[in-house]
Amino acid sequence: MGLVVGFEGLPGCGKTTVIGLLIRALEALRLRATAVDIDTSRYAPALRAIADALPIQNMARSMMYWSMRILQYDAIDRMRGGMDVIFADRTWGTALAFDGWGNGVARDALEHIGKFLRAPDITFFLRVPLAVARARKSSRTMADPDFARRVEHGYECLAARHGWIPVDAERTPEQVKEYCFEIIRARMAGKTAVVSS
Repeated sequence: MGLVVGFEGLPGCGKTTVIGLLIRALEALRLRATAVDIDTSRYAPALRAIADALPIQNMARSMMYWSMRILQYDAIDRMRGGMDVIFADRTWGTALAFDGWGNGVARDALEHIGKFLRAPDITFFLRVPLAVARARKSSRTMADPDFARRVEHGYECLAARHGWIPVDAERTPEQVKEYCFEIIRARMAGKTAVVSS
């Protein structure tokens, strides 16, 4: 069964870039690696078109994104037997951070849904100050500063509660990749890596 590695963090923290570097590094070792995100499902384009036409605080919009996230988990489950490593570019943690903290949706309801989804074997939390993340990437969802601060706080709370591995994402993508790579390799070898962040 493939190792499932989740990546979480604010828009602009560098998740997608680092995942791409990790895939190339694993493929260089002749390992099978892939990334799965919210758009992987064949239903995602239709769901996204509806969701993106709605205001950010609209509950129907949130539920469309929850559906895409659940379909992402389904895709991961289907791939586990044929891959060595599957990277989840965001996980259910995103729904919790953006909707539970950002939009004020009942967190216990979101946590309840999350119990039915198989958590990644490892989740990296790419930490970067909100100001840096917003300077790196323009995001419609993070345009409201108060909403963005609530999401940032939500990520910190979730990382502490769920044991996500914090990573200093102010470093270069290559440095972040190397840090995560050592932990992934150690996990695949059945060991616990001791790597300073």
